[in-house]
Amino acid sequence: MDNNVPHWYGETAQSIAPVGIIMAGFMLVYSIWFGFSWGILGWILFGFTVLLSLFLIIKSVKHIKHSKRFIYNESEEGKKIGKAMGILSGISYGALWLFVILFLVFGLYKFIMPTVTFIIGLHFIPQARIFNRKIDYFVAPLPISSSIIAYYFAIESNNSWSSVYAIAGIGGVLSTAIYGLYMIITYKNLAIKHGIDY
Repeated sequence: MDNNVPHWYGETAQSIAPVGIIMAGFMLVYSIWFGFSWGILGWILFGFTVLLSLFLIIKSVKHIKHSKRFIYNESEEGKKIGKAMGILSGISYGALWLFVILFLVFGLYKFIMPTVTFIIGLHFIPQARIFNRKIDYFVAPLPISSSIIAYYFAIESNNSWSSVYAIAGIGGVLSTAIYGLYMIITYKNLAIKHGIDY
């Protein structure tokens, strides 16, 4: 453990460190449909997201190991954030799974990915307020917009479900890539700002 670091540093570092892994996972779920829908170009784009996901994972693992050097002192603010995020996640993922189940039951498969992307996009908006972070406001419109466009194509019966998923996934890929890279950079800058060996 490094000496003379702020008492809150461990809590902040350990909350930021794994985010890139989460974003990498979502990115692959969104982007795999590019290959199924757009042929060689789609698989090339998917391959690019695989490389970017690997980068995010490798950096995140490094940051997780680095963050473990510091004591996790849970603050009152951290408790409030954790509680708020628990409520938000419960609502978001509860609604997500409810819609997925309903679409499966009624055979409306085309609407699954646009709805998933739409809900995840909406999730960024209250999350921005919870963390007092502007980047969430900037990335939220990306999945929301692509999901709305995907809904339109889903209504057009001649479009395959895989192409609808690919369209919905565009905003998802962009938002997770931006958010993941932002958190990787934030972790590094936080360490540098406080004179911590990175």
